[in-house]
Amino acid sequence: MASKWREKTLGEFVRLQRGHDLTASEQLPGTIPIMGSAGQNGSHSKATTKGPGVVIGRSGASAGKVHYCPVDFWAHNTVLYVTDFCGNNPRFAYYLLRTVDLASFNSGSAQPSLNRNYIYNIKLLIPAREEQEEIVGIMGAIDDKIALLRETNATLEVVVRALFKSWFVDFDPVCAKAEGRDPEGVPPGVADLFPSEFEESELGAIPKGWLVQSFLDHFEVVRGLSYKGSGLTDADDPEGVPMHNLNSVLEGGGYKYAGLKHYKGEFKKKHEIRGGDLIVANTEQGHKHLLIGYPAIVPTRIGKVGLFSHHLYCVRPLATSPIQTQFAYRLLLTPSVRDQVVGCSNGTTVNMLKADGLSMPRFVCPPIGISQSFVDLAEGIQTKQERNVEQMESLSSLRDTLLPRLMSGKLRIHELDGVSE
Repeated sequence: MASKWREKTLGEFVRLQRGHDLTASEQLPGTIPIMGSAGQNGSHSKATTKGPGVVIGRSGASAGKVHYCPVDFWAHNTVLYVTDFCGNNPRFAYYLLRTVDLASFNSGSAQPSLNRNYIYNIKLLIPAREEQEEIVGIMGAIDDKIALLRETNATLEVVVRALFKSWFVDFDPVCAKAEGRDPEGVPPGVADLFPSEFEESELGAIPKGWLVQSFLDHFEVVRGLSYKGSGLTDADDPEGVPMHNLNSVLEGGGYKYAGLKHYKGEFKKKHEIRGGDLIVANTEQGHKHLLIGYPAIVPTRIGKVGLFSHHLYCVRPLATSPIQTQFAYRLLLTPSVRDQVVGCSNGTTVNMLKADGLSMPRFVCPPIGISQSFVDLAEGIQTKQERNVEQMESLSSLRDTLLPRLMSGKLRIHELDGVSE
């Protein structure tokens, strides 16, 4: 047993209280995080709790999940939240509670539920406050680096979306040239490619010389592999082929970098995808239009050939098309195009997006020189984002390896010189 570590019950370590009701009608605009069982779930104008704080999922699938909030927050009724850290470091409490299998203390029946009285008697080993601070210094540095990389990627995403909107939705460079101004933030060589006049079209005023076309003019849409559940295997099955499914696509665009199943069975070459390919969700998940029609680009760092399921389409540029995947991805996130896509979905039990619905949206197509300039910028940004994700995953793996050993006292701080640098 680690020296100077004392055994205490969870109830002696922290004191917990059930969160507070907050209906949708009571929720007011504000910047205060609402902490629910799965983490932050919206914001409010008032706080119930001073930060920093710790909450534990109390009910549902996230029962037992532990979350940390560095600022004042509203503790939702789906959580238990710490009201007294009993002299312990709040962030240390968060790390230690993460190593406890709280979900196994379910007091519910059909619906998982966590009662503080069921977990108060859990035995814990607690170091002195000084060592708590040292452990937090190491673990906090890792988590802070991960948070910074995540924020950097979010900022890069905002930049590339704003650039696409400026060039291809609002036509800002054309507006500027029409008014005799130099386009802001556009390299001179690229600015020269934009016209200085507009002309009327079926979609309204568009840059002179640009065309109104449909996806069908530039892409083929292929529905994914229909499979039987028995063909799916665990993600670490060396004999299986990675299967990209509906849960690969994130609401609002983007790709989830985890949780892929593998598939063992027969398939056609048209169902193969590689890094850089564009996939689009063709069914909804949970709520109407939650995911349907949203695109994602398969990360280039996923080197193995994969398969995509029947819940997805793969959108592939035609050999004759000047429009590339990055442009199509941003186009599918544009509200006017997305409205056309979602408007073509239908179904009884499950809402479905037909391939024709994805092929027919009309959009303003720029000359190849301008679209290529955007693609070059977007691909450079995506490369930076993927490198950041690789670093995040590496840091997360390091954190998850260190955490249980540090929290048990089996690994001491003096053995970790330089790990946070």
